[in-house]
This record gives sequence, C-alpha cells and structure tokens, in this order.
Amino acid sequence: MNEKLRQQRDGCLEEAQEWQLRSIAQAYAICEHAVAVLSNLRTDQSYIYYGQTSDLLGFEPVGTYEKIASIWEDKILDRIHPDDRRRRILQELAYYQFVATSHSDKAFQWHLENTLRMRDKEGNYRPTLHRIFYFQGEGQRGVSYAICLFNLTGKTSRMALLKNSLTGEERQLDIDEKPLLSEREITIMQCVGEGLSSKAISDRLGISKHTVDRHRQNIIGKMQASNMAEACHKAKQLELLK
Repeated sequence: MNEKLRQQRDGCLEEAQEWQLRSIAQAYAICEHAVAVLSNLRTDQSYIYYGQTSDLLGFEPVGTYEKIASIWEDKILDRIHPDDRRRRILQELAYYQFVATSHSDKAFQWHLENTLRMRDKEGNYRPTLHRIFYFQGEGQRGVSYAICLFNLTGKTSRMALLKNSLTGEERQLDIDEKPLLSEREITIMQCVGEGLSSKAISDRLGISKHTVDRHRQNIIGKMQASNMAEACHKAKQLELLK
C-alpha cells in the first residue's frame, strides 16, 4: 500500500512540474514572441507554443499550441538549414554531455545558445537565435525536460555558447568532430532500421547476441538517446545513416 501511495505521490509531483514548465514555455512564447518547445524526455512528448515569430516563419497561428508524440519537433527541424541541423545536434549532444557528467545540480544553471539559419514562409533563410534549457524531474537525477526557444536575430555567428543564467559566466562550447559511431555500430543501426532483431543481426554479422546488445547500449549512450528508435533518428539527422 505504501508503494502505491508513493507512486501516486510521484505521479502528482511529475504532473505538477510538467504544468509549471508548460506555463514557462507559454510565457516565453508570449513575452519574447518565441516559438517555444517543451519536451518531456521521459514520456517522449512535446508541447509547441507559437508566439509572433511563428507568423514570420510560417508555422501555426500565433497564440496556439500543439502536443506531439515525440521529442523531435520535425516541422521545426525541417526548416533549419541542413548544415546547421547537423551542427545543432552535435552541439546539443555536447551540452547534454556537459550536464550529465557534471554530477552537480549547478549544471542546470547553464543553457546552450547558438544561431541557426531557418527558412521563413517566403522560403528565405533567416538567422535565428536558438536556446536550450535542461531541467531535472522531481526526485530524479539527470535530464527530464528541455525547453527550446526560437527567435529571429541579427546575429550571424556560428559559435555556440554555454551561458550561466545565474552568474552571467559564458563558455564557448567545443564540439568533438571525431566520428560518433564505429563502422560496426553504424552497421548495427542499419540492421535495426531494417527491422531486424538482435538475434537476426547476430546471425547476419556472425557475432553473439550479447555482443549485439552491448553495441546497441553503446549506441544509445553515445547518441544520448532513450532508445534505439531515437538514436536512429538522430543518426539520420547527422547523416550517419542513409
């Protein structure tokens, strides 16, 4: 009975936190005229709030929002210049790694800021300020939520910065350009994309199922994904998979 009550309490806390963060995302859309996206990394769901920037970029009507069953807002990602889309994912992976390996709640004082080229409703690419904020879940370790903001800007710098919202400190975000995945890991991802099970992959490649499962876990870790489907999605955005 105590376990059931604890689960109910935790569920109420998580629901309350999500509502609070949804209100924050909506406030950004109103006050900063942004397109604001709240993503719940645990439930794989997102809420997109459309401020006045939405009208200039040709998204949904200003003042509306939508809920999508994914943490990948494809309608927004598809508007980003292909070169910047790959760079954005690499920078986001580096930011996630910075927060995840800091072992301190102070890591959540930092957010990522960069500039992307996004296609507007006229088909022209416009410099767009992109910011990401990570949040812990109630009683959880690690990243549970993310808020992404998109605003038009006059900046054209391709530099990515980590900014501490509390102290004002700034750091340039360095990206590791070496290959994220080995050739074997890419092969396994291609097999997963074909719908093959771990057993079928082991038979095709002549390796043990245990080895395949270990590669799958390594891939998920390297891509900072919650499952192989999300890892494959990121890999396609990075053009690691065709």
